[in-house]
Amino acid sequence: MNPDIHNFLENIKIKLGAKTLKRIEENNSSGLISAAVLIPIAYIEGELVVLFTKRTGFVKNHQSQVSFPGGKIEIEDINPLSASLRETQEEIGILADEIEVLGRLEPQKTTTGFYVYPFIGFIHNLDRIQVNPSEVEKIIFIPLKWLQDSSNSHYELYQGKSTTQHSVLFYSLYEGEIVWGITASLIYEFILIIK
Repeated sequence: MNPDIHNFLENIKIKLGAKTLKRIEENNSSGLISAAVLIPIAYIEGELVVLFTKRTGFVKNHQSQVSFPGGKIEIEDINPLSASLRETQEEIGILADEIEVLGRLEPQKTTTGFYVYPFIGFIHNLDRIQVNPSEVEKIIFIPLKWLQDSSNSHYELYQGKSTTQHSVLFYSLYEGEIVWGITASLIYEFILIIK
């Protein structure tokens, strides 16, 4: 591995801290559906990128939206991290042993009824990516530097299914796709931590 990348990953681990991976019951007393996502980072053609998935129109929630691999925590999942790794394998074919978990962000509530546990992971080998066509339309790689550029993001008022408008983070169009909502908030929080 490139020594600069190795140092960057070690620095991320330090900045994220050694947070305990708590059991689901210990954190989610909100009555919301527990879910977990992986924010995957990779190194492609000399730069760090974040991997996003565009969901198909066939999935139950968040159809055709840009998101991270992840989903509902199932009863057989040991903890939220295992759920995020299982979902990543189901959606894009990357096995848990090909992902170096760097840490996690604080769980976040969504306006769509989920309590999301976000984890950060570095994918060492992208050769085995295999998109599950029933869940993922395509994979999108966005350079980390582009996401870190504040001119590429803004807030808009959004109403959604509720009657209340609230401010939501949107990233600019990138190769025809928009990252917004909880996905944008999670990547923004990650960027603030690694500055």
